[in-house]
Amino acid sequence: MDVQSVLAINMMAFSAVLALATLFNRPNASWSFLLVNLFVIAVGVLALLRSPEISGFLVALPFLPLVAAPTLLSILHARAMRLGRRDAAARYARWAAWLHPSVNARRSAALARANAIDDPGARGAALRAVERDAPPREAAFLEARRLVERRDWSALLEFSARADSPLGPNIYVLRALGEQNRIDELMRAYAQIKKRIPIDQTTTAWLFVLAFGGRPETVDLLLSRTLRLEAGAAAYWRAVARQYAGDVEDARRQLERIAAGDANAQAAPAARQRLEEEWAAPPRLAPDARATVDGVARRVEVENGRRARDWRRLRATFALVAANAAMFAVEIYAGGAEDLDTLVSLGALAAPLALQGHEYWRLLTAAFLHFGALHFGLNMLMLSIVCRDVEAVLGSARAFLVYVLGALASSAFVLATMSGEHARYGIYVGASGAIFALFGVVCVLRFRDWRAEGIRLDVLRVWALGLVILLQIGADFVLPMSSMAGHLSGFAFGLVAGVALVATRRDASR
Repeated sequence: MDVQSVLAINMMAFSAVLALATLFNRPNASWSFLLVNLFVIAVGVLALLRSPEISGFLVALPFLPLVAAPTLLSILHARAMRLGRRDAAARYARWAAWLHPSVNARRSAALARANAIDDPGARGAALRAVERDAPPREAAFLEARRLVERRDWSALLEFSARADSPLGPNIYVLRALGEQNRIDELMRAYAQIKKRIPIDQTTTAWLFVLAFGGRPETVDLLLSRTLRLEAGAAAYWRAVARQYAGDVEDARRQLERIAAGDANAQAAPAARQRLEEEWAAPPRLAPDARATVDGVARRVEVENGRRARDWRRLRATFALVAANAAMFAVEIYAGGAEDLDTLVSLGALAAPLALQGHEYWRLLTAAFLHFGALHFGLNMLMLSIVCRDVEAVLGSARAFLVYVLGALASSAFVLATMSGEHARYGIYVGASGAIFALFGVVCVLRFRDWRAEGIRLDVLRVWALGLVILLQIGADFVLPMSSMAGHLSGFAFGLVAGVALVATRRDASR
């Protein structure tokens, strides 16, 4: 397997997904980053066609400084802001603007610098300076953020509702409605705008729905893995959720601890303001509002499961990776992972032995063998990603069953092509057919999410999956050790299995 081609194709895939994310999230604000990613893809295509032996190196030249580094710095910047580390956030934004000196990157760095100023008056002046240079919609968002910091919820709602406001419905409106105890309106507003919420703000919108909807357990889930916040802010939203769940005394105690803490902490003024208000009984939600909260809670539970790292929740994923790793170790000990005789002796799929020797057990054993370290490493990376996704939604037993049956279906199809002399190679090994079966199930699950909610995150995931499929088909033509027959047959089996499993699960829940 050609390491350079594999590296080039993976970097191109990453750039393609980022380009899609830019289109679906904020296309007008990030056109320069979109062009950079398209440039990386173009370089990759030319490198694979003209110089495949150094294609990975050629793609890495623009990819690492122009795509990978700014993306990592943007992630670190957003994380530092959520955790209240404003100095670090300003530093990451400055570095990102240096690597990708677009207008938006420089404005983001200026905004981060302004937010890092300790003195409230100086910070406000710096923010207003950034706002003056921003386009109308971004300036409106900056004004809305300033109103949030002042906790002037009535002014924020009036500003968003103005006919000349470029802001429109947004997540700040969701919080303002919740803070004013207009919970049914909050849920209707979320249902109205959820398909337009930017991807990076989706989890924050879920937090407002769940906290003001009185779901403390699900808020804990959301804050534990999916949405990391500064400790005081996380404690504040846990207290709000308990208040709206009816656990008033515990909520008040938590808010008093936050209010008595660091006076400069982000959550302390909000906690003090909430303690000064008169607490009425939590409002009784209308049926449609309750359905909205239930839907968001279910989604958070699924997303939390997809991020789980606990082996007790991911038994199938860990067991399958461990089994493949054990067999790879046996390959090395028995004579080498690239020695064909060793692979055949351990169970590789060879048409004469399977058909004439009736050794049909090779249909399954071939899915636990790999040709070399790169083949093994790439497959285990994919397995750990897609199997975890399936297992989080459908359970360990179903995920394991899809892998085994997908391996059998894929190997059987490859064997059929070998018997008809349509395949290029007489020996077949690798977990990719079974992985593509799991991948087919993931596609069904993603499509189901898209049909059910249609938020930008789901739209991006569906398009990204389609893109990955196209890239894999292209890779099958480039990489000599790839089996298009094994991949496509496993994927087709996964689609059928996914439809059946989702339908069975739906019927069982009725």
